[in-house]
Amino acid sequence: MFENVGVSTEQYVTLIEKVPLHYLTLALLTYYVSVVLYAIRWKLVLRGMGRDAPLFELVKAILASIFMNNVTPMSRGGELLRIAWISKKNNIPTGISMVSIVYERILETIPVFVLFLVGMLYFSSTPELLFIIGIAGVAAIWIKWEAFVRLSLRLFRTSVSGEELENIRSLRNRHNINLMGILLSSAVWILDVARLKLITLAFGLHLSLSLIAVISIANLLLGLVAFTPGGIGIIEGGLVGTLTHFGIPLGFAVSITLLERFVSYVLSTLVGLVVLLTSGGKEVWRALKSR
Repeated sequence: MFENVGVSTEQYVTLIEKVPLHYLTLALLTYYVSVVLYAIRWKLVLRGMGRDAPLFELVKAILASIFMNNVTPMSRGGELLRIAWISKKNNIPTGISMVSIVYERILETIPVFVLFLVGMLYFSSTPELLFIIGIAGVAAIWIKWEAFVRLSLRLFRTSVSGEELENIRSLRNRHNINLMGILLSSAVWILDVARLKLITLAFGLHLSLSLIAVISIANLLLGLVAFTPGGIGIIEGGLVGTLTHFGIPLGFAVSITLLERFVSYVLSTLVGLVVLLTSGGKEVWRALKSR
């Protein structure tokens, strides 16, 4: 796809310095619009369970949770912080807080599945077959909803009580919440693909959307299997390897990875820390650890 040319270590900084500011600005915008969409989705799920919280409070909880995910092993601290945050600040029972977050993740699996199929278009010569598989997969999820919920809980390594499981199952009948949740989740993943597209364009690379989808899925999988805080080291190495596998020169692969991780890890960690320290999150975390 590209000429097999390298870029020396000394030139990495030069490559990044030459990134057009508007591409970086748009990449940052897509990331933080995604955070707001996550908060809107969370608010809808909470409403479906008869609870509510201010949108701005949910945004702050998510930003602080990103910081916790980035500094704790297996990226597990963030979800605990989100549960404690809205339970303490909005008087929402812990069980409902946990179920709302689990249900969010279940809703997100559907657009991730679709994104996976889009990525497979890069390798497939029969897109019609992938379309049929996609329709059949979504239909199977809906028909076997309870089995899908149980499988999701196992995959997410989450245990819930019988009452909490019943709450999750009952949400299936809230069609407006499910539809909006899936649409919002899809928008988040579209923005994720758009961010990667903007970052590659910043270096003058015009990659197909199907290839960007493959890279996005690889990034997701790397984050799921990473055991280091925020996936540091593992995600970077895996992303560079993925990019070079598809013919992108090593120098560009490293530069793309550095810029992507600056947006999704470095800057998000700093923003999350500021939110945690200035919005009472530190007290929430201390209360959580004392349990």
